[in-house]
Amino acid sequence: MEEFVLRLVDSGVNTGQSIRDFLGLPMSLVTQTIADHFSSDYLTYASGPRGADDGGRRLALTPRGRIAAKELASIAPVQDELDLVYDELLCKIGPFRRNETISQSRAKDDGLLMLPRLRKQRLGPSDISPSEINALLRDRGDSKREILMVKGVSQRRGRRFLPVQVLLYSDSERSDIQIGVVVDGEISNDHELSLIESGGADALGIKVDAPEQRPQLDPILERDRIPLHEVTRKLREEVARQATPGPALKEADAGDVTPEREIRAVAVYEHPELLSEALLKAKKRILIISPWVKNAIVDTEFIRKLEMCLKRKVDVRIAYGIRKDGDDSDSDAHALKRLANLEKRYPEQLSLVRVKSTHAKILIFDDVWINTSFNWLSFRGSRDRTYRMEEGTLVRGNDIVDAQFGSYVGQIENNRL
Repeated sequence: MEEFVLRLVDSGVNTGQSIRDFLGLPMSLVTQTIADHFSSDYLTYASGPRGADDGGRRLALTPRGRIAAKELASIAPVQDELDLVYDELLCKIGPFRRNETISQSRAKDDGLLMLPRLRKQRLGPSDISPSEINALLRDRGDSKREILMVKGVSQRRGRRFLPVQVLLYSDSERSDIQIGVVVDGEISNDHELSLIESGGADALGIKVDAPEQRPQLDPILERDRIPLHEVTRKLREEVARQATPGPALKEADAGDVTPEREIRAVAVYEHPELLSEALLKAKKRILIISPWVKNAIVDTEFIRKLEMCLKRKVDVRIAYGIRKDGDDSDSDAHALKRLANLEKRYPEQLSLVRVKSTHAKILIFDDVWINTSFNWLSFRGSRDRTYRMEEGTLVRGNDIVDAQFGSYVGQIENNRL
């Protein structure tokens, strides 16, 4: 609108009435645009013919307005192609770039849950508005281009997926499951509402089941075990203490020092962090016992961390297997192959053992032993999506952990398939 008014005045259409008649727009809109141009020093009034009904006043370009009109006249529309990502859950283009997405095969290998798409038919020009694209370009800092029309849409072969996080909230009776969606580190209310409209947790096949019975320890260790609610309370206090402003401490607080002996509960969300800590910080040994091995866990990042660990000369033992007949269909062949290849390269440091059958879920690294109901190497790979509040126990102390390590190594050797 601003451009048309300047170019019309430059062409001799120099009254509000004549501009309105030419454009066929409401007079109020024309008047407001003219007023904006006066404020920007683009327009002024010049004398017109004597005796004219409007008093002889005509719109005229100021020197600044003539420059602006000349620049606008030199701008001509051109046809261009833009590579955009269309969000099939929100049914609009998204602020994502193609290199942030992954292929469908990669998503399946990683054990990711495919969120439903509300739009399934092919896109056409009418499905994407110029205003959507212009808003996206402005957000990306591109102010030199303005989209006037979408002439056509072509879709690349093969769907792409943007990895996001889905949050699950459940009451104690597990009768009500609520969902949240985190995109690029932030809660996305739009995605959450769309997901709820498409059926929510039921449509995704997500279920929350009662927690499995955690493995019991020796009665003496059970007596000294710090329960989960106490661990959680201390964690909240520590977070609050760190968030409180105060002078920087030159020496570590007593609470920051790792105790030599510790027996405490492990919450479900701690397990992935503890596995990562073992791979990154272990100095002497790691033992992992997991019935299943999945691509979702034994991915490129896991292999990278494991190889770094082996290069530090850490002794790593991995035992797996659930079926006595040797059928490994419950595990992912690619994940097992990656571990086997690494074992060939580091035969002195890595031992991969298929046992006859195990239901144990054990992680030992250095002086830490974690006994749990959590599947260490397959916790993201289950397709039935039944979630449980798994709980385990962390025991720290060389004497206790040494004994457990020796016991588990013996069990593995005696149950080799």
